[in-house]
Amino acid sequence: MASELVGSIEKRGNKYRLRVTVGYNESRNPIRKSKLIDAANDRKAYNELDKWIAELERNGYKDFSTVTFKYFYENHWKKDAIKQLEPRAYGDYRETIEKRLLPQIGKKRLLEIKPHMIQEIINDAKRLDGKDTELSYYTKKKILNVASSVFNLAMIGYRMIESNPAKDVRIKKNKSEKKKIQEPYSLSEIQVLLEKINQESVLLDTKALILTAFITGAREGELAALEHMDIDFLNKKVTFHQRITRALSEDNSKWEYYRADGTKTGSSVSMSVPDDYLQLMWSLIQKRESKQKELEIKPEHNYIFGHIDGSFSLPTSLYRKWRRFCKDEDIRFIRFHDLRHTTASFLIADPDIPIKVIQERLGHKDYRTTVNMYASALEESDKLAADVFSKITSKAGQNLGQKDKKDELAVKNKDEKVIDIARFLS
Repeated sequence: MASELVGSIEKRGNKYRLRVTVGYNESRNPIRKSKLIDAANDRKAYNELDKWIAELERNGYKDFSTVTFKYFYENHWKKDAIKQLEPRAYGDYRETIEKRLLPQIGKKRLLEIKPHMIQEIINDAKRLDGKDTELSYYTKKKILNVASSVFNLAMIGYRMIESNPAKDVRIKKNKSEKKKIQEPYSLSEIQVLLEKINQESVLLDTKALILTAFITGAREGELAALEHMDIDFLNKKVTFHQRITRALSEDNSKWEYYRADGTKTGSSVSMSVPDDYLQLMWSLIQKRESKQKELEIKPEHNYIFGHIDGSFSLPTSLYRKWRRFCKDEDIRFIRFHDLRHTTASFLIADPDIPIKVIQERLGHKDYRTTVNMYASALEESDKLAADVFSKITSKAGQNLGQKDKKDELAVKNKDEKVIDIARFLS
């Protein structure tokens, strides 16, 4: 493997000066290391130069003492993060860095940035929309997480700093502040939802959208990218293999939506769906294709919940359609994404469905994500299990009471009762 370093030799009297370019500063001027050595001739001096370069590469050679936060962000973080982060997350990170961090610490050298500087940025941060209200704990936490990601890359990825200054920053949580969490629908609410959807007054595309969200647990972007060809009527499956997502424009001025391959967490997710649902989707697709034929439209992509000309709808428009439905039908409003949580909780509450199946259906890479995210549903299932055992043991006690009426001593003896219940359960 060729060396990244460039070096030279220079005869200085009876010695040679070795020089190696180890990096460049913000002005693109080279940063060099040098040392004097004894060498009999140029050839031996070059041999010593090669040895020194190899040593520098083994031990970490670059001089980052003058690198600023802005320089690292522009020349290193952006190049690495765009490969690692989802485009939307990448845009969110960039917006936070460029609007909150760069104005305060952009010109400071990485090595001189201390925890108190980051603490002050977070404490003094204002809302970007201009409203005169204090930032929530969760927004402050986001700023800290973004800052930490930059310093972690500088520390671990590039060895520019020895520690992450954001690690020691603490954010005080306002006790009166509560995160707005919308509980997924209960079983009774799901029943009401399905009854409302089945009304004749509900438009076919609205009915299909909500049922698809509930049955598949797909995310808004994945629903927006679902095409006619993704419904396999023969094998009774739906496949999600792409999504509509957004990225921040290069000039940081606006968000731009586009179609991307793969789901948020993987390449594709395929799942079985019921017959009634397939009949509904067949009706919707036939209606759309008939209209396209009438208008002589042959789109490259045919998004089921998109426009008739073949262009996709924004995920935000699906959200608004869901909100209008809840308002019109007087249903408790939850975020459209919380229909996914409702699906997961509904499935997890069924003890006959393995967690592995739910994990794959929701597209989680790790089953622990499924378990941790829907712990409340598992807790509810645990209570149901306890109720079942309670009924069993109660029934066992009744049977024992009937059998042992003649033997009051046996009924009073707890040890005997436990033994008899164990026999009953076995």
